[in-house]
Amino acid sequence: MNRKHEVALGMIDSRFALLRNGDSSAQLHAETSMAIEMAHALAAIDIDEHRHYVDRLDRMYQVQSEAFLSDIRRSAP
Repeated sequence: MNRKHEVALGMIDSRFALLRNGDSSAQLHAETSMAIEMAHALAAIDIDEHRHYVDRLDRMYQVQSEAFLSDIRRSAP
C-alpha cells in the first residue's frame, strides 16, 4: 500500500469512526462524501474501494434516518 492510499484510507476511516460514534451532522456527512470522492479523483483509491465506501455511507444514512424517524414516532402524541 502506498503512502497516498494510506492517507486516503485514514481520512475516510476517521470520518466513518465519527459517524459510527453518533455524529450525524450534515457537515460530517459532506466531509465523508468529499473525502471518498477526492480520494477516487486523485487515484488514491480504486473504483472497487470507492463503491465500497459509497455503499457504506449510504447504509449509514439509512441507519441514521431510521433512528431519527423512530425517535419522532416515539415522541408523537
